[in-house]
This record gives sequence, C-alpha cells and structure tokens, in this order.
Amino acid sequence: MNISKEMISQIAENMLSLFPLITNKILKKDVFSERYGLLPRFIHVLHIIDVFGPINMSELAKRLNISAPNLTPIVDKLISEGYVERLKDDADRRVSIVQTTEKGKEFLNVHAQWVNQNLEINLSRLSEDEIEELWYLLKRLKKLVLKMIGCCEHKGGQ
Repeated sequence: MNISKEMISQIAENMLSLFPLITNKILKKDVFSERYGLLPRFIHVLHIIDVFGPINMSELAKRLNISAPNLTPIVDKLISEGYVERLKDDADRRVSIVQTTEKGKEFLNVHAQWVNQNLEINLSRLSEDEIEELWYLLKRLKKLVLKMIGCCEHKGGQ
C-alpha cells in the first residue's frame, strides 16, 4: 500500500489534537495531579511499572522511550513517596528491579476511579451505539499502535 503524504499528515494532526483532549478534557489528569500532588509523568511511570512489573530499569526506560539517567529521578521520587520499591536482581546484583508497593496500587486504584468517574460523565453525552463504537475503535487503536511500535506483550489486556 502506498501511503500518501496527505494521509500521514492527517493521522499526525488527529493524534496531536486528540490525545491532549482526551487526557486533559475527558480524563482531567491535570486536576487529578493537582489534587494528589503527583505529576502526570510520575503517574504514567507508576502505571507502566504496575502493568509490566516487576521490571528492570533498563527495560522500563526502553518501554517509556527515555534514557535510564532520565528515568532514575522519576523512580527515586516514586520510591521516596512509597509508591514503588527498588530490588536487586538475584541473577545479577547490578540490575535494579522496580515494582509497585501496596501504597502504589492503592494510588492507582484511586486514579482508576477518578478516570472512570470523569469518563462516565463524558460518556453520558453519547448514545449506547456511540459508546459501543468508541469502545471498539479505542480497542482497535490500541492494538494498531502497539503493532506500530512493536510492543504487544503486557499483562494489561487488550
């Protein structure tokens, strides 16, 4: 298939305009961050650790597409807040493993409730058919994006 520059441009524009709208207007991540004192990037890292963890730092950095040195202060902050813990790999003591603590799991549960509550409010503006269509399209979009980036194995489901 020959993908036109126009189609690529439209896909990029849609992604760049939709994703901030979803996170800021529907899920209200900034309001949650202000209320609970943890910036969205920390919440995102905590979520990734919970989904893929226990996970070593280099694998986590790769999944987040950031360098390990840039990841370290984020993980250190999550450790200092008690949301994750750092362990040593039994096979190689030089490797650090991070995993979510009970406090981190509780925080993610509160976050999930927040997201669901805000989503429910916004979904109330749609018909049942539109909600079902949105559910299908998001499921499909997730599958396609994971395929695009070559990342398909995780415990978080489809």
